[in-house]
Amino acid sequence: MSDRRLDEFEIDNVRESGNRDMIDGAVELWLAERALPRAGAERRRDQLLLVAREVASDRIAGMVTTYLETQPRLRVPLWTMRAYVAEDFRQRDIGFHMLFATLDYHQQRFLSGEDTSGRGLYMEIENPIIQRARNEAVWQRSRFVFIGVNARGHHCRVRYFDGARID
Repeated sequence: MSDRRLDEFEIDNVRESGNRDMIDGAVELWLAERALPRAGAERRRDQLLLVAREVASDRIAGMVTTYLETQPRLRVPLWTMRAYVAEDFRQRDIGFHMLFATLDYHQQRFLSGEDTSGRGLYMEIENPIIQRARNEAVWQRSRFVFIGVNARGHHCRVRYFDGARID
């Protein structure tokens, strides 16, 4: 982990706040960095959960989307998480902090009974650098478990919420 402190960034839950400026800014970032075509960015608008912003510049540094999906191999409903970190902010631990903020949000909703529809988080690691550097079967801090490789060669990981049961 770098020495960059989280207080240089704010992570806002736009699903709860409905902050249209941040949501629009996230869509524009996807388009500006050619991460997604317009149709894809617009589809993800409603899936946005978190937007990370650099405090000093007020620039969006990254965002997280989540949506409920039953993974065919696992046959259990999970929140699928996708994170994007802007090119200028990579290597600054933004993804790490957004991962834990996403986990905290969904796990607290699960534990409180507010939303028990998903039993955990699922993600696919596309970045080959992360695949090589973080190749432990179980990530110790987050407890995400490697469950295989998809057809595109991305590492697939899952983390079940505390107390989750498989029906």
